[in-house]
Amino acid sequence: MTKRLTTVLLASWLPLASAQAAVAPACPPAIVGVSDLGYSSYLDGGVVRGSNVDVLQAIEKRSGCPLTVRWFPRSRLYAEFFNKRLDLTGASFRSAERDRYGTWLPYTYTRFELVLLNQHAGKFHSLAEFVEHSTARLNITRGIFYTPETQVQLDRLQKLGRLEYVNDYGVVFRKILAGRAEGTLAPATIHLLNQRQFGMLGKMRASTVTESPRAMVGLYVANQVAPEVLQRYADALRSIVEDGTMQRLYEHYLGADITRQLFHDGTREILDALPPAKFSK
Repeated sequence: MTKRLTTVLLASWLPLASAQAAVAPACPPAIVGVSDLGYSSYLDGGVVRGSNVDVLQAIEKRSGCPLTVRWFPRSRLYAEFFNKRLDLTGASFRSAERDRYGTWLPYTYTRFELVLLNQHAGKFHSLAEFVEHSTARLNITRGIFYTPETQVQLDRLQKLGRLEYVNDYGVVFRKILAGRAEGTLAPATIHLLNQRQFGMLGKMRASTVTESPRAMVGLYVANQVAPEVLQRYADALRSIVEDGTMQRLYEHYLGADITRQLFHDGTREILDALPPAKFSK
């Protein structure tokens, strides 16, 4: 073989080798834990549905990685994750504690709102104003991560006897319906579904509060997951955000107006927080 022919063959082989190197290896099945989070994840009979579940299905399809979704009470979900019995969790805020057990991959935005029965809803711009100028009681759920500023006000409410922690949002809204509380603190994904299910649409009003600004939400991938599999998940999420799939999923559940408010300045913050793309399917 001449030197020139060898060079030509080598040149033709290199792009193929590069393409093969960019294709991710196969990945093992993974267990994903989800819990009661309104339109993000909810039980419809015995079937788990919601925008978070739809995102997981899109990740499975685009990454080629099989995912099995399991339902847990919110208070138990992270105990399972911390004890390495879950590979991923859905719809999670980032925290220092959770970072010790996994890698956070954001994919959307959310914002907690103060949701009150109409007769108790005032023009509260902050939780501090609500604490000081209302007598209404809130119920919230265990296992939810709140900003430090929000937690300060929740602690004030609890000392005043105006706050109770319960296991899930179904309990929250049953107690509101029974007159044992007047409101809650929840994102639109959660309170809209529960208002609909409990026949309370039009009977409650939601308002934003300064202690709870818009924040990113993502998946946690456990430390025991191999780095190349983590990258597969990250690449799939990036594509879901980049091509507008995430916004369309939110529109399906929340409507165009709320989705537009959440994504008012685009998705750059989310994309910048994700690892750079590496693998192609």
